[in-house]
Amino acid sequence: MVGSYTQGKFKPKKFRWHRRVLNIDRITLQSDIKDGGVKKRLFSVVVDKEVYRLEFNRDSEQWWLKEIWVE
Repeated sequence: MVGSYTQGKFKPKKFRWHRRVLNIDRITLQSDIKDGGVKKRLFSVVVDKEVYRLEFNRDSEQWWLKEIWVE
């Protein structure tokens, strides 16, 4: 995951999946949740015409690709 911090918040810019680097066109959703006692941050992002749901585990600092929506 590559991104930048703006006003203290992380904004993802691109990520790697299946040996490809995907540049994020826009972020459609950012949400903080708790899964049990684990803090997570969810992002829905658009790459070309596909939507990806990314999850950042704030405790372990790991990223996960949770879902993909394609036309």
